[in-house]
Formats: sequence, structure tokens, C-alpha cells
Amino acid sequence: MQNRYVFILIATLLVLDALVINCSIFLLQYFNLAKQSGIDFQFETLIIVNLTWFISSLFNKPYHHSNVQSIKSICLRGVKTFITQVALLILASLLFSNLHFLAENMVTILLIEFSALALIRLSIYLSETYYFNFDSYKKKIAIIGHNDISLKLEQYFLKNRLSYDFSGSYEDCSEANANNGETLSDLKNTIKFALENNLDEVYTTLFPENNKGVDELLAIAEQNCVRVKFATTIKNYQNQEETLLNNYKLSNFYDGIPILVARHEPLNLIWNRVIKRSFDIVFSLGVIVFILSWLFPIIIILILLESPGSPIFSQLRSGRNNEAFWCFKFRSMQINADSNNVQATKGDKRITKIGAFLRKTSLDEFPQFFNVLIGNMSIVGPRPHMLKHTEEYRQIIDQYMVRHYLKPGITGWAQVNGHRGETKEHKQMLARVEHDVWYMENWSLAKDIEIVYKTVANVARGEENAY
Repeated sequence: MQNRYVFILIATLLVLDALVINCSIFLLQYFNLAKQSGIDFQFETLIIVNLTWFISSLFNKPYHHSNVQSIKSICLRGVKTFITQVALLILASLLFSNLHFLAENMVTILLIEFSALALIRLSIYLSETYYFNFDSYKKKIAIIGHNDISLKLEQYFLKNRLSYDFSGSYEDCSEANANNGETLSDLKNTIKFALENNLDEVYTTLFPENNKGVDELLAIAEQNCVRVKFATTIKNYQNQEETLLNNYKLSNFYDGIPILVARHEPLNLIWNRVIKRSFDIVFSLGVIVFILSWLFPIIIILILLESPGSPIFSQLRSGRNNEAFWCFKFRSMQINADSNNVQATKGDKRITKIGAFLRKTSLDEFPQFFNVLIGNMSIVGPRPHMLKHTEEYRQIIDQYMVRHYLKPGITGWAQVNGHRGETKEHKQMLARVEHDVWYMENWSLAKDIEIVYKTVANVARGEENAY
């Protein structure tokens, strides 16, 4: 699995390598080092040098996520790719006699190219070692159990150190399981261990179909925003594939080890996260530049004319992985002591006249486009709740905390399906949670666009529950 840093590192390497490979040829011309000159020379040389680097990269895979996990691996793959390119260039100059310009200038081109490639990798090493701490990008994980699977899994995590912060294996053999020597108490204790050590994921070699009570323990883990993943053998997976996939999803293979998860999450894939984040940035910038740039001062003046106090209301809300963040809104109420505890209700006397209009039209939510730009919210996602309400609902609603696997949104699948406004009954919040979890398991860019369209249409029609 790639995290954001690995993705950025690969993209940076790819772009910089392409730049220096092409710039080496122009530098040759600029400093009059080439034995031939002219547009034809540049064009033909560019094609040959780029083509040989591309073919060499296909063989050596210098940009594969498993080959950028250490500076040693990055350098070794870079050297192998460069050596293969040199061999391909020599072969091309021998096979094609009309490429004499290549033979005459090859040494100079390759010296410039190699120096630049080495400088890039030195810069990455210095950045990692002295200037930047990338630990926040890593998933903090632990393994429960001690057997052949766990040992192989441990080696995988240690190899992929830029993606995972491996906290070690955890084992409690007080109640041995007859199937594989592991215990259900292991998982219970590991969840407790996960909370105490801020782990993101727990991998267990307990085979879910052979252990009663795993569903209960999964619920406990999800209630605390801890993902539990099951590692098994190919043989076990193949023998029970149909049964397993009725209740679990195949997430990936880690060095040949099947990894099973309780639910499908499209946004676990780095490309999907890039697509969603790109949509968020473009859309929020568009709203801020073309709408809020003139609407913002107007609304602020109207709020201040009716009631004193800050026109912007900021409140701590529950965000992704249950991390609190400051959520911004236009203030729609009189300043009051209950704003952090009591939800707005129909006919709420705290709401001002301009506030009622802002709420009815959802304009009070527009400052959250700045939250989206900052990165602690998304355009589409589960609506963020007050910290007090999060603590209350997590105790009484199954899967409530699963919705916190995603960034909260300005609008969401629950809202466009009529589940917004005051929640007087338990079933109302339950319906919201079910819609939020469904959205998480079925995300697509098309679905986000559909939700935005429905939100605008609902606001234009006027929503009964918007108050």
C-alpha cells in the first residue's frame, strides 16, 4: 500500500529524472560541448535517450513503490537503470550506423545525466535525514500472533518502512486457540494496546471463519477507529474463498499473503485519494474565488448589523480518525453558552433572522470551503458532529465511528437523501450512519459529482429540514 509520501516521492523522482535526462542534452548544446549541433541533433538525441531510459525503467522498476522504501534501494535501482540505459545506447549506436552523432556525444551526455541523477538522490537522502519528518504519513501498525504468517508479514512491513511504522508483534497465549495457537484474547488485548499506542491498523493471523466472537471484536475495534485486517495463507484462502468473501473483502496480497478486511474502502487506494483531493481543491477554490470573494463581506456586514460578536462561528468537531478540528460557519445564532452542547432545533430562539435565512439556504456552511482547502474536510463526506455528540452516539450506534474513517464533508449522501437537521430519535441518526458507511464503501468521483448536483438542487427547491 502506498501512502501520500511514497506517492509524492515516486512522482518527484519520475518528474526530476525526466527533466535531468532531457536537460542534459540542452546543456550539451548550451555550453557548446556537442560535436554536432542543430535542431535535428537535439530531436534525434532526445528520442533515443528518452526511449532507452523508458525501456530500462520497465526492466528495473525504479519507480515501483517497493523500490523506493530506502535511499539504498532508490540508489541501487537508479544505478541499475542507468547501466541498462548505457548498454542500450551502445547497442543502438552499433546497430544503426546513422546514429554516429550519438556515439560521438554519448560520454558527455551520460556524464551530465549521471551527475544530475546522483544529485537528485543525494537531495532526497538529505531531506529524509536532516530536514523533514515523514512519520506522520506512515500507518502505525502492529501484528497479533506469532507464526510463519506473522513473521513473513513482519518482513514485508520492515521492507516497506516508508509506508508503515511497525510497532512490533503482540502475543498473549493465555487461551490458546485449537486452530493455530492464537487466541481471541490476543485481539482484545491488541485493541487495547492499539488505543494506548495510537495504532491505525492491527493485523491478525486469527482466521475469522474459525474463531467465534471475531465479529464482536471487530465492532469494538471499529468503535475506536482501529482497522483490523486478517492475514492468512494462500491454502486457507483458496479452501474457503467463497465462504470468506461472503463476509469479508480481499484487500490485497502482501508478498503473497492474502489480506482480508471487513469492508471495501475505495479511498484506501492512493489514486482515488488523489482524485478526490484534486476535486476538493478545484471546487473549493472555484467557490472561494467566484462566490465567497464578494458574498463573504456582504454576509459579514448583515450578521454584524443584527447582532454583536464574531461573524464567524468556529467549533471543534470530530474529523477523520476522530481527530478534532476547528469547523467554520457563518454565525447564525445569538452568542450563547449552549452552542457546543445543544443541537439547533426547529423554531430555536437562539437563531437570528439573518441566521434563519443562512441556514435555510445553507449559506452558513460556506466558510467550510476554507476547511476543505486546508485539508481537514472534503466537499462530500459524512457531516462532522460536535465532540459531545460523537461520544454519545459511539456508545449506542453500531458502526458510528466507521464514518470517521473519512474526512467529514460539507454535504453528504445522507443529506441528499433527506437525513439532515435535528435528530430527535435514535433511528434518525442510525439512518445517517448507514448512508455514510454506504458512501464510504461505494465512493466514486461520479458519486461525489452526483451528490453536489443533488445538494444544489435541494437548496434551490428549499429543504424542509434546513433550520
